[in-house]
Amino acid sequence: MMISFKRLALALGVLSLVGCAGPPAQHYTLSQALPPPSSAVSSSKEVSGKSVGAYSLSDISVPAEVDNISLVVSQGEGRLMVLSEDRWSGSLSAQLSTALSQALTQRIGMPPVQKLVSEAAGASVTKIQLAVQRFDLIPGQSVALDTVWSMRFPGSKSFLTCYTRLVKPVDIGVLALVRGQQENVQALATQLTEALKTQKAPSGSSCSR
Repeated sequence: MMISFKRLALALGVLSLVGCAGPPAQHYTLSQALPPPSSAVSSSKEVSGKSVGAYSLSDISVPAEVDNISLVVSQGEGRLMVLSEDRWSGSLSAQLSTALSQALTQRIGMPPVQKLVSEAAGASVTKIQLAVQRFDLIPGQSVALDTVWSMRFPGSKSFLTCYTRLVKPVDIGVLALVRGQQENVQALATQLTEALKTQKAPSGSSCSR
């Protein structure tokens, strides 16, 4: 009887913990749903220039304070808050890499080549390096994406190095923050596409060679 009572007490304790558990975590992605193939080209900004050959995208670095699977929002006066129940579906750096790769594929018609392929191809691949300087989520106000990126084109010994600052006002709510940064990623992809096609500084970026 004593053993049965202990088992019953343990079972009731487990049930009480389940009952007290909070709501399930919400997961978000920086990738936007891709349009049908027939509208993929028309959905992006048309940019005339050279045809784009093979290109690679290096691993993307992000500031340590926001490199969290949970969303990190700014509260002003240098304060940050981690939203433990609102999470990216992967690390922030991986989310940015996947979202940007998909956006570039949509605009150019071909994805970035993998790292091993890029190393094997050597100088025939345009190499893109990108570092995020700022990834701000300010609830009910705005989102910001600041990046420093560079491209080295085939046959060139110099880099096109650019700074892009993207800020977008947003409404209240976590989903509004996510959608705002999704749009910033799309805008960054448009600038990278323009640079790939023209091999010149894209509009909206400060660049040097």
